[in-house]
Amino acid sequence: MEFILIILSSLLFTIPHYFPALFFLSWFAFIPLIYLIKDYDYSHSFIIALLIGFLNSAISFYWIYQPLSKTLKMPFSFNIFILFIYFLYSALPLGVWVIINKFLQPKYSYSPFIAAISWSVLEYFRFEFLNFNPFNYFAYTQSSFNIIAQYASYGGIFLVSFISVLIASYLLKIYLDPNWKKALPLLIIFIILIIFPLVIKSGHEENIKNQSLDILINNSKENSNMFKKIEAEINDFAALIENKKSKFIFTAEDSFSFDLIRNSFYREKLFSKLENKLNDSYLQLGSNAAAAENYNSEILNSLFLLSEELEIINRSNQQRNFISGVNFRYKDDLIEISSDYLNLNKKMIENKKIEIIKIEELRFVNLFSDEIFIPLVSKSKNYKGDLNLIVNSAVEAGINSKVYSNLALAASVYRAAESNTALIRAVSGGYSAYIDYRGKIISKEKLENDIKTYNLTLYQGQSYYQKYPTRITNILIFIFFVITFIKIMFELRKKLSSRD
Repeated sequence: MEFILIILSSLLFTIPHYFPALFFLSWFAFIPLIYLIKDYDYSHSFIIALLIGFLNSAISFYWIYQPLSKTLKMPFSFNIFILFIYFLYSALPLGVWVIINKFLQPKYSYSPFIAAISWSVLEYFRFEFLNFNPFNYFAYTQSSFNIIAQYASYGGIFLVSFISVLIASYLLKIYLDPNWKKALPLLIIFIILIIFPLVIKSGHEENIKNQSLDILINNSKENSNMFKKIEAEINDFAALIENKKSKFIFTAEDSFSFDLIRNSFYREKLFSKLENKLNDSYLQLGSNAAAAENYNSEILNSLFLLSEELEIINRSNQQRNFISGVNFRYKDDLIEISSDYLNLNKKMIENKKIEIIKIEELRFVNLFSDEIFIPLVSKSKNYKGDLNLIVNSAVEAGINSKVYSNLALAASVYRAAESNTALIRAVSGGYSAYIDYRGKIISKEKLENDIKTYNLTLYQGQSYYQKYPTRITNILIFIFFVITFIKIMFELRKKLSSRD
């Protein structure tokens, strides 16, 4: 029976990664978890939570093997061992939370507030100091529930986690002691969650404007002959561009397989087919290209912004990958030591600032692929000012995982909500999407050799989270430490009394 409940809890935690519309199932995952540990001591409870967390990791993050095998210059068995360690580490936060929550909870009842605040504070500390797994946050299971997801504009994913676990804990409390009166706080929470954004919504209208743009995805079929593949890419792209309806056209990061800088033959061939087709439009296309025209130049993952005259007016190079969002002490030293064994570009793990591109009414930043998992708003950095659009250009066909595609889409929801900035995804092999400035998914679909027009609502302003990125988390941390201090004092007093 215990083993069945462990599997049930893990499935409830992870199903939303496969089917985001079933976000509410993760709320019920706490019921078998707490039921299993409520009568056990701390060590047994920790082991059960660790098993559930390990299953969660294996089910949700199995796809990490593919990028891991490309990064490590090691055989299959070693990669599997590293993946096992990674899953085990990813399971630790759940085990630690179970211990802390078990300690802080009242003896004869269950406090949803304590469960929620301890969960969100632990997530925040993990993000700031030991963020080995940037995908492992409870908020990523809630991205399809906009009533909660939009609260990232006030306190980031940590406030979303707090609200979600609070709801889940009230459901757990009702299960542990069935009573219709215990449902009243839950009803009040939902009413507040719905009403609060409506009250403050009216102040945004003056900073809102509409803008249409096109997303173009040209997925040419694989061809063993590279020359034929490039020819097909150019022909497909030129045919699709004729169907454009907007002034701004964005593409995925892998639009072309040739070097746009050094391969002048195919560049001129592409430009000749695009000539007189842009008609006052701007086109951003993706290509791996050399930093300069000489053959010794570094090859960069780049997005080129072209004018109507096909002049390159801006080039964005991928500056980071998700490893740059990983936080732990001595990270740089560890990577320096292991550089001979890792297939890593050291520049890509540095947390660099992204350029804001200004073109007519658009003020946008480009995020490549897994850069979407690095928050634009945090204690250490904050993108304020003119930003009104985030562009995520990516290719996900190489990973070929439904879970990764859903996680990337969920991360996009929170990058939009955190900064109150509309976001578009131009993705090959994954979900291209439009997410509004409140973090609501307006449209998502897998485009293949297609161009689609989106009518965007752009918000020019700052979110509360941008203005005060640590205010709400600091309040939660303060309350958490007060509760912890009171509990410790109570336990010490009880021990001293028992000695007397």
